[in-house]
Amino acid sequence: MVDDSVYIKRRPLPQINVYSGRYNPHLVRELNIKLDIDSIVTGDTLRQLSRASYNEGIFPLVRTIHFEIFMLEPPEDEYVGYPDDTRAHANIVDFVQHIRRMAPATNKIWTLIKYGQGGLTRHLKNHSGDLMTQLYQIGSQVQHSSSEPSVFNMDQVASVRNLVHLDYYTEKNCEHLAQLVRQNAPSLQYLRIVICEPLDIAELIRDESGAYVEYPCLHTMEHQVMADLPDLLPAFEGAAPFPSLRRLVFRTEYSYGDDTLFRGNAATLESLRLRVETKFMIDDMQGRSDIARALVQFVLGIAPHASMREVEGHNYSDETFPLELSHFSDHISIQVLSLPRTPVQLWDVVSLIGSLPLLSDLHTQLPTLGDMPTGTSSATLPAYVRSKYAPMGKRFRCWRLDCELLCVTEESAQCVLLLALICPNFGCAALLDSERGKFMDMLEATTYSDEFIQYGPRLQGLIFRH
Repeated sequence: MVDDSVYIKRRPLPQINVYSGRYNPHLVRELNIKLDIDSIVTGDTLRQLSRASYNEGIFPLVRTIHFEIFMLEPPEDEYVGYPDDTRAHANIVDFVQHIRRMAPATNKIWTLIKYGQGGLTRHLKNHSGDLMTQLYQIGSQVQHSSSEPSVFNMDQVASVRNLVHLDYYTEKNCEHLAQLVRQNAPSLQYLRIVICEPLDIAELIRDESGAYVEYPCLHTMEHQVMADLPDLLPAFEGAAPFPSLRRLVFRTEYSYGDDTLFRGNAATLESLRLRVETKFMIDDMQGRSDIARALVQFVLGIAPHASMREVEGHNYSDETFPLELSHFSDHISIQVLSLPRTPVQLWDVVSLIGSLPLLSDLHTQLPTLGDMPTGTSSATLPAYVRSKYAPMGKRFRCWRLDCELLCVTEESAQCVLLLALICPNFGCAALLDSERGKFMDMLEATTYSDEFIQYGPRLQGLIFRH
């Protein structure tokens, strides 16, 4: 039997338990190390690690090390005899070298940084960046998660090279994050950046001197920016910085700085997920935005073999968007479409499903019926939609609903049941809210109404799957 992992803990526990009797260190594949930066800077952690015997301290099969590091300031009375910067750096280097000897085959370093109240003060800020860059040199795959930016300096970041996997999550932009990404451009295969402050894609393809940076090996890119992107100098026109990109996830609630992301890689993509402000697409449809036009052309130009395409329109309540999008639908093989704040009528949804043959999952606000088709009434509407539209959307399976703009009504339940009469494989109407119970009761009551009772067997399955 192979052991998956073993824990090494410093704080809040008073000692490091490198090995317990039920673990064979020669079979362990993963280490989980919990400690505080103060114990590394002072050398306490290294001294305790050094007490382990050879058999207890070497893990030859370990490929992944998870570090959970607590950025805690020691009490003021413990600063007496605290190491100066030179000694602190030496202790950090010695600690990382010991980790290398403990797990010589390691190629994945995951760091989770936790801060106490008030974050770091002057004593440890400089050491956090030193520790991170030393750890990042152990492996070729790095994952970093923190609520605060590590305090890298230029020299520290310059030493981190040949990464193939970089996954970086932080609430605040690290000053030298773009540099860290750029200098690993020749080797990076996977890049994920989740950040709450601006970091434009254009910053990744221009270095400090303005020279062009290309990512020849990058096949997976996920870029989530939860802040307004600045207007930067134009990126290199015609450049294709990501020529090997196969999977792209891009999410932002704000405008793009330029169209760098949308040039040159549409033909290579096998998987695409876009979370965009739908207003930009509408701007292009109405001829108002160059960047929106680039985005739409990018979506239209995606190779037909792409296996997963998701477009999420976010934070824009424009009832014309579903109809506008359907104008482009002959060229778009969207499988998942999320419009969480877009009001829709049933006929918008029918139009989308009819024009997006691969659509399987739709996310909207609660629907309304809108205007009744000429010559129909509530009593005849189920028979009308069944004869006019069914069968449609054979791949359509799930309609996720929000009730932020509308309350649950009998009308919204009717819309769901009418769609079930049109789409033969539609089997899940999920309300993503506390109104879910009320909605399910409304669906059940409407199913047994005079208008829908004859379709009971088909519609009851929709209810009882929840």
